[in-house]
Amino acid sequence: MPPINSEEYRLLYTDEYGEDVGLDEVQLLDPPLEERVPALSKMLNSSDPYLSYQSTLVLAAWGKDIALDKLEEYINKEDISNKGFSPNRITGEDNVYDELSYAVHLYGLSEGNKERMLKAFKKILAIYPDYYFESKLKLGLLSNDFVELIPFIEKAINNTLSLGKTYQASQLLPVLTKLDPDKGWQTIQQFTNLPASTPNPKANIAEALKYYPSEESLELLNTYTKNQDPAVALEAEQSLKYFTDRI
Repeated sequence: MPPINSEEYRLLYTDEYGEDVGLDEVQLLDPPLEERVPALSKMLNSSDPYLSYQSTLVLAAWGKDIALDKLEEYINKEDISNKGFSPNRITGEDNVYDELSYAVHLYGLSEGNKERMLKAFKKILAIYPDYYFESKLKLGLLSNDFVELIPFIEKAINNTLSLGKTYQASQLLPVLTKLDPDKGWQTIQQFTNLPASTPNPKANIAEALKYYPSEESLELLNTYTKNQDPAVALEAEQSLKYFTDRI
């Protein structure tokens, strides 16, 4: 992180009043601080890779195409992981590509080009099995109805599952089921009888089932409401409520 009294710190971590709000809040500033864009754009090519990464997150969230260029460069080279830029608070695993996924999502909310979003998401899904993703890619994909991504999501699920990353593979089940309920249901069958693991993939299965209204879903969800894992039981209850609210 740059020194608190530096220009780089001001650009990345303070709001329009100079208050220290953190990068997450700067990403969400509406409207974006256009007067900062030239300086942040120069920072994309900083000799300090962390500053370059952070400016990418901000400019992408503000809908700037130049940041998508840098973001795609990171994904193409696959050389940014394991630098400790975005460690998970519990496991310590680098969540950097998940943060880039969230930046793509925010880019879309800032009226960014949908084709560029699709291109970036395709690239991210291609590397999904090989890196750690907490949940932000899932959020971004659930927020957009990109049916063009269905085959890429299917491949990411299968390849991630083949590496033994059951929970991470299951994170994409709600996305697939929302986009194509039948394919989602078919894919869910690969997970229902797998050995228990932590975190529990059944939480993602329960979330996915709300997008597949059927007797089979209701039966499975009712079973999951009695699951000893509170996360699974809660997700099942929420999916059942989702059904009820639409009757």
